[in-house]
Amino acid sequence: MPDLNALYSADYFDHASPTGFQGYARQWHRYQRDAYFLARDLHEFKKGGRLLEVGSALGFLLGALAGNSDWTVEGVEISSFGVWYTRTRFDVTVHESTLEAAHLQSNSFDFVLQKDLLEHVLEPRRHLEETFRIMRPGARMRLVTPNGDADVRPLEHARLGSLNEIPVLDQGHVSFFSRCQLLRLLNETGFTVLSFKNIGLRRGIRALGVLPFLQRRPEVILRDDLMRTVRNRSESTTNVEEEGYCQRAERMDEEIERSRGWLRQWKPYYYYRHLVKCCGALPSSMTFGQDFDVLAQKV
Repeated sequence: MPDLNALYSADYFDHASPTGFQGYARQWHRYQRDAYFLARDLHEFKKGGRLLEVGSALGFLLGALAGNSDWTVEGVEISSFGVWYTRTRFDVTVHESTLEAAHLQSNSFDFVLQKDLLEHVLEPRRHLEETFRIMRPGARMRLVTPNGDADVRPLEHARLGSLNEIPVLDQGHVSFFSRCQLLRLLNETGFTVLSFKNIGLRRGIRALGVLPFLQRRPEVILRDDLMRTVRNRSESTTNVEEEGYCQRAERMDEEIERSRGWLRQWKPYYYYRHLVKCCGALPSSMTFGQDFDVLAQKV
């Protein structure tokens, strides 16, 4: 866990940092929309229950969902800054841990959400087994993770460029899955897959280079710069004092405020964005999407 703490330190969510998820605060609006539609889906599934988000980051989704549904929500997050921000800004219960180390009670959750999480897990099989354990019979899990083929395609450029240049993968991903691998993994850990979609058609086509004129040129980093960054983060960013958290949180709050606008908070705009997202979904057999979106159940 110390190695993951170094990778997902407070810098990971800080727009002023040269590493990590740039512009994460701007995701706040997207999570408001996601929570709105997720609350409706949850209500259709069950009138109430317990939901756990694994990899809850800064708690944007949990905070919005807590105010839009009758479900009890909580999170699991490895980033100490993410946990601190969620607790102070949204007053939501969140465990500072990996799911495996949290030792949550068996058969205790009705819905588990793992969005953009499995690609950050070092041992995916063990992680899904633990997810299965904490779910009640009949509980559901929604899992969104990148299409592995689209995610690692930039690595092919490593052998074409300078030996000192390393292609930069998105946002610290450490595990990658093809459609067949993901389906087999879910089946072998006990899940029944209810639906499997490929989403993000435009981004997937760019990442895969299906259309040459839309092909995305991967970003690169010099090998020496990468090693220096890893070393500095391991030594200096694992433990950040609360005063530093406050400063980072204030920058995050300011960036959220700057990105606010009446259009993004207008409910018809929610439906427009939702429709655009649905139009970008493909059947499970067509793996041109950027991400896999899976709904599975513990029978």
